[in-house]
Amino acid sequence: MKKTAVKWTAVALAGAMSVSLVGCMPTQTQPSAEQNSGSADAGATTAESTAVTADMEVDTTTPITLRMNWWGGETRHKATLEAIQKFQEKYPNITVAPEYEAFNGHEEKVALAIKSGNAPDVMQLDWSWIFTYSPDGNNFYDLNKVSNILDLSNYTDADKDIFTINGKLNAIPISKTGRVFCWNKTTFDQIGVEIPTTLDELLAAGKSFEAYDPSYYPLVTKELDRAFLMIYYLQSKYGKDWVKDGVPQYSKEEIAEGFDFLKNLEDNHVIPTLQKVAGDGADLIDTNANWIDGHYAGIFLYDTSVVKHAEAVENGEFVIGDYVKMGDYQGGFIKVNQAFGISATTEHPAEAAALIQFLVAEEDGVTTLGDTRGVPANKAGLEMLDLSGSQVAEANAKAVAWCNFQMDPYFERSSFTGSDGTFFNALQLSSYGESDSEACAQMVLDGLQSEINQ
Repeated sequence: MKKTAVKWTAVALAGAMSVSLVGCMPTQTQPSAEQNSGSADAGATTAESTAVTADMEVDTTTPITLRMNWWGGETRHKATLEAIQKFQEKYPNITVAPEYEAFNGHEEKVALAIKSGNAPDVMQLDWSWIFTYSPDGNNFYDLNKVSNILDLSNYTDADKDIFTINGKLNAIPISKTGRVFCWNKTTFDQIGVEIPTTLDELLAAGKSFEAYDPSYYPLVTKELDRAFLMIYYLQSKYGKDWVKDGVPQYSKEEIAEGFDFLKNLEDNHVIPTLQKVAGDGADLIDTNANWIDGHYAGIFLYDTSVVKHAEAVENGEFVIGDYVKMGDYQGGFIKVNQAFGISATTEHPAEAAALIQFLVAEEDGVTTLGDTRGVPANKAGLEMLDLSGSQVAEANAKAVAWCNFQMDPYFERSSFTGSDGTFFNALQLSSYGESDSEACAQMVLDGLQSEINQ
């Protein structure tokens, strides 16, 4: 109990720090119906902006420095740095200063940079950040103004509508993504268990792993993974959106079933407790020794994260599995994975647009990046890639074919599923045995309603 008390003291302190940080961030609101790109006025504004101002030219003589910011694993870092080098060869007067890191803490860094007016010229963004940090459309540069450089015809109207606020195109999608089940086939073969395709098979696998060696588990989840897995289970059982038209679709009792589902996975040795995973001493699953050596043999992750998790496995065959059937419906979220945006404070919008165009629609950039950010949403870029043999493409195809639900803009907010978020804390309370399923469900429901009301 002493360790638990210390842990929750730390959580409380982190929460206090988070409140302080949020006070420094732009207001987290969703665009109103009038701001939504689907309105007639918004469309007119976009057309007018494109026609009147899309006449910039890229400066190819004056020394210019662009800052570019992204997150990811080593594979993405290496590919992006190589692509930047090729861009600089095309534009010798432009130097791109790279800023990159793992995802942990990245959103806070971006939020503070936007608030302080010191945001990088080009940013890789999570889709929900556009609405969170540019609620009126003014904190990112209107890409309609550089459409003669960044070819917007390579995107569908729906792709552009997602990120248009008050007629201003704040970003363009990089790829679309969903979560898939992936397995270390070598471990399953070693234990003599078939890779599961139903919930009953998954539960039986947990028992078989435990009988073989209690240090082996068929699946590993951290807090955010558990949130997605829990919603996947509920959607599979009930066939409902998590949120629809700004209204939560699940009752407290149904959400409590989701927490019971996770506890059942723990009780049947399918997933280790959060305390066990924390005790492994690794911040990320792909750096966790138990993942690397095959003691953790499965994961539920975004298709864009397949490569770094596959490369981390030593002496094991990493495979993309079928979806584990958990009900009469096909659960799972699909969302725009990431987006590229330009800071509204940039001094070099034309050159920033040229960098994005190079990365998403010019052969040297596209082929160098490959599938490190998923399957491209840019039509021209997609045609340049040979994705045969790509596990990312395989995973993406499975996700797009299976998942029936679009993610709502509230789910991945840091205040909800982030490390100080309501859902995150409820998952910890449940796994650590500090609170029952009904109390945790009420906590999640209250937190979700608070996000919607912002």
